[in-house]
Amino acid sequence: MKYLFYFISFIFPALCSSAQPAERDSSIYIASSRLYRMGESLVVSMQVDITRQIPSNESVILVPRLSDSLDNFIQLPAIYVNGRKQHIFFQRETGRQEKDYEELRRRNDRKQSVHYLRSIPFTHWMKHASLHLIEKECGCGVPRHTDSTYLTRLNILPDIHPHVAFITPQMEERKVREESGRAYLDFPLNETTIYPEYRNNPAELAKIKRSIDLIKNDTNVVISHIDIHGYASPEGPYSNNERLARERTRTLKDYVCGQYAFNDTLFTTHYTPEDWDGFVKLLTDTVITHREELLHIAESKSSPDGKERKIRKRYPEEFRFILQHWFPGLRHSDYTIHYVVRPFTVEQAKQVFQSNPKNLSIEEMFRIARTYPADSPEYNKIFMTAVLLNPEHPVANLNAACILLSQGDTKGASLYLDKAGETPEKTLLQGIMQMLSGNYTEAENLLHKAEEAGLPQAGENLKILHEIY
Repeated sequence: MKYLFYFISFIFPALCSSAQPAERDSSIYIASSRLYRMGESLVVSMQVDITRQIPSNESVILVPRLSDSLDNFIQLPAIYVNGRKQHIFFQRETGRQEKDYEELRRRNDRKQSVHYLRSIPFTHWMKHASLHLIEKECGCGVPRHTDSTYLTRLNILPDIHPHVAFITPQMEERKVREESGRAYLDFPLNETTIYPEYRNNPAELAKIKRSIDLIKNDTNVVISHIDIHGYASPEGPYSNNERLARERTRTLKDYVCGQYAFNDTLFTTHYTPEDWDGFVKLLTDTVITHREELLHIAESKSSPDGKERKIRKRYPEEFRFILQHWFPGLRHSDYTIHYVVRPFTVEQAKQVFQSNPKNLSIEEMFRIARTYPADSPEYNKIFMTAVLLNPEHPVANLNAACILLSQGDTKGASLYLDKAGETPEKTLLQGIMQMLSGNYTEAENLLHKAEEAGLPQAGENLKILHEIY
């Protein structure tokens, strides 16, 4: 704001505020003016109608000034109403400056209007502020008149509480969930038998058992099947790696079956002889000498053995590092436990929400949220948990946007609205977002669309909009 003040002084150096008003054409009217608080901002809104005849080389500068009785004040960006020559001069002098002002070329014998809308950070002294408009006349850069007109006091409107519209999620008829993990089992060279006490196998096998026990011991769920996908590293002949990946995957399935007396039909198994995709990811995420050349080989159409041979021969130093540090991590078994969760009553769902909300459907979370007061911490937490667990679900995203807009968080809400699908409720929320952002014309258009689509909340928000705009 200080920058603008000095900028004005540069263009009109002789300008001063001590000049006394004189008789003149005062046909510049403030058709409407509003001063109100919105969140942490103070908004100044004016409609200025201009019919005055302004000579070509003259200007009228309108400077909104906010002040209180204790000499606190702030000057807002000015409105420049320029005659033709002054307009040309103004454009030349300010063309490369940041345009934090309004400028109008006066076309005499026409009625022209300027809608002025600015927001500034709200501070405590502004609670008792008044808005004045300082009017300065200049001819060829020489000040002629300065006058001040009282416009309005701060209208402390109540905080805006928009009327949002949640969507009730559809019931999830069969709640299928999954739990995934990765185990790095150690095998003696070229062997496929699991030795539970070998190297780090106790910890890796315990990890698999913990994943299964977590689900198996939950009386609310039933395991539907377990999928195991085994991988071998690109080290050595492809044919041998295919055997190792296949047999080690089968061995792990048999081991788990034996530990739990599961039926063999509960399992599906897959294997990848050489994990070149994992190798490419390591290359992509790591800084290593000749990375681009190694990537080119790894992603080429060459046979797996051909790729390994080229890397070993052309980049022996890097290959030794890869052999020691990367290939062991490319020998792994990925497992996914699929299970079905039973439906819950509202009271049961509340308990599950505290312990394992993943087992609830979006519809179940919606029902328990409705048992709490709107905008309460519990209410908000449930809706935000729903979208956290279902980040791509349109209804979960829309309802999360409702929560954030109710809190005035337009930036956060916009991220969820992008995934909310196309519904009248989304149009309503977009209108609310524009209203909270001060884009009132766009807000009105969107809210009217939502109203035409049959949402009663749109009419309530239009009432709020018309109070402030």
